[in-house]
Amino acid sequence: MAVIQELSPHLADLIAAGEVVERPASVAKELIENAIDAGATRVTVEIENGGISYLRIADNGCGMSPEDAAIAFRRHATSKLRTESDLAAIGTLGFRGEALAAISAVSHIDLFTKQADTIAGLHMHLDAGKVAEQEEAGCPDGTTMIIRGLFYNTPARMKFLKKDFTEAGYILSVVQHAALSHPEIAFALIRDGKQVFSTSGDGQLKTPVFSVFGREMVQNMLEVLPFEREQLTAWGYITKPHCVRPNRSMQHFFVNGRYVKSRLMQAALEEAYKNAIITGKYPSGAVFLTLPYSMVDVNVHPAKTEVKFALEKPVFEAVYIACKNALEAGDNIPVLQQKQPAAREDHLTREQQELAAPPLEQLLTAIPRESAPPFAPMAFQPEPPKRAFLPYIDCDDDDAGLELCAPRPDQLPLRAPEPSKRTEAVEPPSAPREPAAAQLEADTAQAAAEPSAPEAPSLFTGGARALGECFHTYIIAEEDGDLVLIDKHAAHERMIFNRLRASADPPSQTLLSPVVAELPPPLAAALTEGIEQVRGLGFDIEPFGSGSFAVRAVPSYLDAADVPSALAEIAEKLDSHRAPTPDRLDDLIHTVSCKAAVKAGSHSSLQELQGLCDRVLSDTEVRACPHGRPTVVRLTKYELDRLFKRVNQ
Repeated sequence: MAVIQELSPHLADLIAAGEVVERPASVAKELIENAIDAGATRVTVEIENGGISYLRIADNGCGMSPEDAAIAFRRHATSKLRTESDLAAIGTLGFRGEALAAISAVSHIDLFTKQADTIAGLHMHLDAGKVAEQEEAGCPDGTTMIIRGLFYNTPARMKFLKKDFTEAGYILSVVQHAALSHPEIAFALIRDGKQVFSTSGDGQLKTPVFSVFGREMVQNMLEVLPFEREQLTAWGYITKPHCVRPNRSMQHFFVNGRYVKSRLMQAALEEAYKNAIITGKYPSGAVFLTLPYSMVDVNVHPAKTEVKFALEKPVFEAVYIACKNALEAGDNIPVLQQKQPAAREDHLTREQQELAAPPLEQLLTAIPRESAPPFAPMAFQPEPPKRAFLPYIDCDDDDAGLELCAPRPDQLPLRAPEPSKRTEAVEPPSAPREPAAAQLEADTAQAAAEPSAPEAPSLFTGGARALGECFHTYIIAEEDGDLVLIDKHAAHERMIFNRLRASADPPSQTLLSPVVAELPPPLAAALTEGIEQVRGLGFDIEPFGSGSFAVRAVPSYLDAADVPSALAEIAEKLDSHRAPTPDRLDDLIHTVSCKAAVKAGSHSSLQELQGLCDRVLSDTEVRACPHGRPTVVRLTKYELDRLFKRVNQ
C-alpha cells in the first residue's frame, strides 16, 4: 500500500493559505498592496468584528478586465513578473501571485472591478476559491474586494484569532504602515461604522506621521533630512533623545516603499542615539531607505516583511549618518505642555477623603514626630546655587555636586544643637510656589504650631537626623554614628506600592477635565482587553476613539500629567502577559507607584527630607523598592575612618 499520496488541490490551497493568511490583517495587507500597485490615489478599508466577519477594501486604481479577473484567483497568477530576471529587481509590493488564491481558499469573496475606459464593470462571487457567480455590474472605476467569513472552512485557524478589537488593532497597524510609506495616497479605515484613521494624501510625509504618532509625540520629533551615499538615500522622522520608550514598538522601517522588519536598520538607528539615551530605553520614529532594486532581496519571507541586503555596511552607514545628523542639528529641548493640576471632588465622605489624601502626607501621618513634617513632591524651583554648605563648614565651589540643606555657619549658634531638637533649615528665596505647594507649607506651619504627639517607636535608637540631599536624589542622614543614604524615589515608590496593595478599594481623585491618552494599536488593544484590571487600580477610564482613552479619575497618588505615560506602561505590561498570572495586579501596581512617586532629581526641603527619613527608617517593609532595588544604604563611621586612613587597615 502506498504511503505517500498526492494532496488534493483544495487541501494544497488550504496549506498554502496558511503561509500567507495568518489573520485578517494579513488579508488587508495583501489587498492594500495590490491597490497601491494598481496606481490608486485613494484606498478605503472597512471592517466589522475585527475583519473576521467582514472586510472591504476599495481603491480607485486601474481595475481589471473580465479576462484578467477570471484568472487572478489562480495560484501563481500575477501581472508583476514576466521572466526569471524580474526576480532580481522587484519594484512592486505584491509579486508572488499567491495572495488572492490564498485568501479565496479560506473565505467568501465578492469582487467588483472596472477599468476607466469601459462602460460596465464586473462582479464575481467566490466560495472557497471556486467562482460561484460572474456578471456585469455597475461600479466605480477601480477595484473593491469584500471578504466575508474568513477561515469559515478552517476552524483550526479560527481558534487562534484574538478578540475583535485586537484583530482590528493589527489592521490599523497595516493601514498606518501603508500611509507612512505612501503619503501621496489618501487612506481611510472604518471600523464598525466609524472612521478611526485617515490621511489626506497630500504627499507630505509629516501628514501621516502626525496621524500615526499623535500630536504629543510629533512635538518631540526631529525631521531626518535625506542623506545620500552610494546610491542609497535615508530620511524620515525620529524622536528626540528624551522622548524614549521601554520597547521598540514605535520603530517603523521602510525599504523602497515597503514596510519591513530590519535588525540592520534598527541597529543603525539605535547606534545614532548611543550615549544620548538611558540604557534599556529605545527611540521611536519612521525611517525610510531607497536603493536600487537589485541591491535588496524581498523574496525571503511569504509575508514579504523581511528583506536581505546585498551590501549591509552602506545601508548601516546611510541610516546611521542620516539619524545622527538630525540629532546633532536638531533642537533636542523637550516640548512641555502646561497642564492644570488635578482636582478632587468635595462631596466625598470623611473616610473617602482620608483615602484620597495627598500621597506622602497620608503615608507619614502615622509618625507624629515633632520635627518630622509631611513629605511631598515640591513645586518647580530655580536651580539651587552652585555653592553648597555642609553643617558648620563652608565648602569650596568645587563641592557643588553635594548639596546639603543645612544653614550657613553664620546662621547657626556657636555650639551644635542638642540631639533631641532639630535645626530648621533656612531656604534661599525661591520662585512663586504652585497652589499645591503653598497649601503644603500652610499645613506644615499649622502642624508645627499644634502640640506634638508622643514619638512613635523607632527601630533605630536615638533617631536619625537628615542633613540634606545630594544630586537631588539621595537623602543624607546621620544616625547612631552611621551615615545613612536613602533613595527618596525608591522609598516613596515602595510606600505607595504597599498602600495600594493593602487597599481593597484604591483611593482615586476625579479630574476637573478628562485626560485623553493615545496609544499605538497593539497597546490600545491590550489596554481595552484588560480595562477592568486598570479600573481596579483607581482609574475611571473609557475608550475614546481609535487608540485613545478618556480618563476621568486617577489614583490619588498620581499626577494628571503622568497619566498618559502610566497608561502606556500598564498597557505594555498587559500586552506582554496575555495569560493571567498571580502577580499580574502587583505588576500593574508597580507602574502606578513608580509614576506617582517623587521623581529623582526633584528638589526637596530639609523638613520633607526629615519626614521621609523618619518614615523609611521606622518601617521594615520599606527596605527595597517594588523592583527589588535597595532604598537605604549605611556607611559606618569606622568605614569612613578607613577611607580617610584614620585607623589602621
